Amino acid sequence: MKRIFFFDIDHTLLDHHSFTIPASALKAIAALRRDGHTIVVATGRSHAQARQFSDQVQPDYLITQNGARILKDGQEKLSIPLSHASLIALFEWARAQGYPFGVNLDGLGYLSEAVPCTLEPLAATRTPYQTDDPAYLRQPVHQAWLFYDERLDPQTAETILARFPAFDLVRWHRTAIDIMPRGVNKWTGCQWVLEQTGFPPEQAVAFGDGLNDMQMLQGVGLSVAMGNGHPDLQAIADYVAPALDRDGIAVALAQLMESGKIPRPSG
Repeated sequence: MKRIFFFDIDHTLLDHHSFTIPASALKAIAALRRDGHTIVVATGRSHAQARQFSDQVQPDYLITQNGARILKDGQEKLSIPLSHASLIALFEWARAQGYPFGVNLDGLGYLSEAVPCTLEPLAATRTPYQTDDPAYLRQPVHQAWLFYDERLDPQTAETILARFPAFDLVRWHRTAIDIMPRGVNKWTGCQWVLEQTGFPPEQAVAFGDGLNDMQMLQGVGLSVAMGNGHPDLQAIADYVAPALDRDGIAVALAQLMESGKIPRPSG
């Protein structure tokens, strides 16, 4: 029976030490594709920021910006932008609180301030940015950022969600959170792809490492958290793979085939 495989990029496929995808992962995924399985990349990155890595994987679908934008063969198939009025109101509130903010546009980010708490997370993902043009005022935005220390989450996140019900939040760095359309996440993007391809969730396998992969791993039939991943994600996964830099994806796929949880290559 064929499967559909969903792979996150950062810290799942992409090693941030070398900023490359291990050859073992690419080889293992290519073998899945040759055997007729469907391959999907699901990332928090924008299309432009994901393309150099997704092109190496050659997925059938590319889920970007945590499910808010989906592409096939480079063409947009689904677009769910943030509420423009609510985003402007959120940024006005954030400025009053002293929280920097930004938006992840397709190819170039915008930051309200270039300060350590904004520069560190963007440097980790090598996201280009500018601080001169608040482009969010005149164009659709699928993903925004707020920057504050994770120790403030219990009170601050609750306040944001109560004041701005059009949004959901997910933390991706100790100083950065993603702002997403309410009810939109990687799993809703996966569900859309499942509808297009005819796979039931039981035939889906997902690999991830971060908190923005939580719903995706909870929704699929077989969930795999990376050994270098967030402890909360590992706690809900069906299987914890070795770390990315220890050939985690290739080893996990081989072990899952050995155990019979996914089919062996037929060739």
